Amino acid sequence: MKFDAPYYEKVIDHHRYERLGLGTIDFHLAGMSPNDLRTKWVCHTAARKFAQAVDDGQPTLVTTGIGLGGPPHAGTLFQLLRAIKLQHCGLDVQIVLGDLDSHNARRTPLHKVRKLADQYEEFVLGLGFDAKRGVLRRQESETEVMATAFLLARYLDDDDFHQAEEDLAGFYRSHGVFDHLNYGMKQSILLMAADFIHPLREGRHVLVSLGVDEHKYVALARRGAERWGLPAARLSGIYTRMIPGLSGLPKMSKSIPGSGIDASMRADDIRALLNADTGTAAADDGSALLQMYTCLPEVDGRQYDRVLAAYHAGGNEWDTLREQLVERIVSLFAHWPM
Repeated sequence: MKFDAPYYEKVIDHHRYERLGLGTIDFHLAGMSPNDLRTKWVCHTAARKFAQAVDDGQPTLVTTGIGLGGPPHAGTLFQLLRAIKLQHCGLDVQIVLGDLDSHNARRTPLHKVRKLADQYEEFVLGLGFDAKRGVLRRQESETEVMATAFLLARYLDDDDFHQAEEDLAGFYRSHGVFDHLNYGMKQSILLMAADFIHPLREGRHVLVSLGVDEHKYVALARRGAERWGLPAARLSGIYTRMIPGLSGLPKMSKSIPGSGIDASMRADDIRALLNADTGTAAADDGSALLQMYTCLPEVDGRQYDRVLAAYHAGGNEWDTLREQLVERIVSLFAHWPM
């Protein structure tokens, strides 16, 4: 599987998502223009309704979650930076550390998961997230959300979980990450859905920010909420492009060795790998490095258009920008506590 323009077209057409960056968007979100939004997200479900709720002053929450399978890789880093960007734009933001997700789905011993959670908390705060204005929490500590998961379970069955498998499930199986959708993984998906649905029970409009390969999790949560009688229309999703993996792999992932860079690597090794990634200048999606650039909080649509033109031109301007970007990524990973 390759996360390129045809893939995004297929996902959007098949699931009837509205387009973001691939078509006309007539709404703003938290002061970000449609041109700005397309630098960080590719498609969405009902995000316009969420943006309207924000404009109307209704209770809202942006939520995202990250797995704790190991030190953060580039995809995790930039998912966090998108959430931090939205917080800086004035939105209420929640970041959930998937400690129980890793314990159940990845069979990671609980003491290791707790240590990773400590490290991730420090990392997220170091990147600029304000825990006084938002929520940074672990799944293990929220018994009310666990209760929501238990109540939600009544409205879901095995077919729902199989339909919700992310688009890379087959690829993960072929690489030995897992061999089938087992009970622990279903529990993890259930708890993730509860992370999305619990704020609905509190009367909020919710926007879930995930990678586009995980879009089916939001669909599952919406189905469950509707069957439960909750206002499923208030649950929205907004989905990011995948950062291409190194060595021809589809994306950077903690579960796929050699697919990318992560915070445990030496700075010089990160520099060497990023400098070796040239991408294809003729391709719209460009290189992994270019995709990382789009995710930086300070990058808006106008800056991205300028850098994309420099990338395609392949001259001195891109070489200079490339060097600056590599050093920026190294400095961001330096917040990870060893």
